[in-house]
Amino acid sequence: MSLIPKSIEINKHFVGRDKEILRLEEIGASKEPSILIVYGRRRIGKTELLEQTYRNRNIIKFEGVRDKPESEQMARVLWQFSQYLSNPYIAKLPVTHWVEVFKIINDHLPEGTWTLYFEEVQWLANYKEDFVDELKYAWDDFFKNKKNLLLILCGSSPSFIINKIILSKALYNRSQYELPLREFSLKETQQLLHPRSKQELLDAYLLVGGIPQYLKWLHSKSSVFISLCENSFIPGSAFLNECEKIFVSSLESNKHYRTIIEFLAKRRFATRDEILKHLKLKSSGGITKILDDLEICRFIERYTPYNLNETSLLARYCIVDPYLQFYYKFIKPIKKQIENGDYENNPTKAIKTDAFYKWLGFAFERFCRRKHTLIADILRFGAVNYRSGVYFSRSTNTIDRGFQFDLVFNRDDKVLTLCEIRYSQGKIGVGIIQEFENKLAQFPNHQNKTLHKVLITTLGADESLLNRSYFDDIIIVDDFL
Repeated sequence: MSLIPKSIEINKHFVGRDKEILRLEEIGASKEPSILIVYGRRRIGKTELLEQTYRNRNIIKFEGVRDKPESEQMARVLWQFSQYLSNPYIAKLPVTHWVEVFKIINDHLPEGTWTLYFEEVQWLANYKEDFVDELKYAWDDFFKNKKNLLLILCGSSPSFIINKIILSKALYNRSQYELPLREFSLKETQQLLHPRSKQELLDAYLLVGGIPQYLKWLHSKSSVFISLCENSFIPGSAFLNECEKIFVSSLESNKHYRTIIEFLAKRRFATRDEILKHLKLKSSGGITKILDDLEICRFIERYTPYNLNETSLLARYCIVDPYLQFYYKFIKPIKKQIENGDYENNPTKAIKTDAFYKWLGFAFERFCRRKHTLIADILRFGAVNYRSGVYFSRSTNTIDRGFQFDLVFNRDDKVLTLCEIRYSQGKIGVGIIQEFENKLAQFPNHQNKTLHKVLITTLGADESLLNRSYFDDIIIVDDFL
């Protein structure tokens, strides 16, 4: 009775992930039995990365199923293992604990280079710690004695992976490696979307972030905009029901997760107290955990003024996941009409152009805040220590709640870099100077540092603005690439 591993073909179109592949290859080259924990949001490319990198390591893969009790998860794992063994008897073995499942797998695992790959581990574990506790026993008792064994725990629920596996004492100090898989960089996105123009490339990144599968959907038609509309506003289209799948794969069933996302989707930001009031909850550790989980999943972000510490009561929360921002702004309000086929013949009519470009402007601001290290490198002070973030205060909130400097760098070389961020379909004119001066009038430079004025925009400045030499530096799309 031989064990036949999963057959995986080479993906000739696989791009990016050079750093991650190098790290995975180093882990795989170790002759010591190891545990690898991989996590990241849905559609980030975990499976493709692992299978392409380890395709020659004899992969035995087990996949969890949503909303099934542990007994059914165990039975499914045994059924999957019976397929690799071509032995239906294995699927009929009675088990009541995970450690029994692990023992059966171990007893039928021959010598050699093998990889046990547990996919969507949060579903296998049914969001409980029993799976990990019993895996610890199995690892200590027999798995660790298998030379060249790599055991992969992979999941789309970062909060579960971090809180219940990585921070669990069960697997602590047991040849453990971690790989949080993040979105593609802009350069990797350029590889994937070649030969799109730089403007289309940026638009795609602002619309869905660096999520590989989403980017592929935006690359399906003659333009990013047409691809977006056809994948959003036609019954059964990819982006139409993706939101529901994200909540299912990444978070436990807690109504507050969705409620918070929907509340934040209706505004640019909200404070903790505003969120509590909306949920009709009193301040407690419960809301802290929910907000932390959403941050771990990289769905929302907590930010404070650059000059205040993280515990400031002025902290704001906002959605940072680009797809979720787009879904709640443009898809959810007309979802019934979409499902009725109202836009099937002409999906581009579902979006009002003015609202779309205004939304891209906010998305560009969020993009620049996240890419502050790249901006610092472009401006040639990346080697200088700094603290970056937005600027707003109680006084500016009173004058104009929407007032803020989009990005400020408080640098140790006695310079304050103030960035004005503008997404535009054309070049920026001299009108921006007065707007910037109005902000400067409300900006406190208590340390009397040199002010470094920067404009970050898509297509640059027109001749009238360039002739004024008002901004010390101007960053455009090309500079990000």
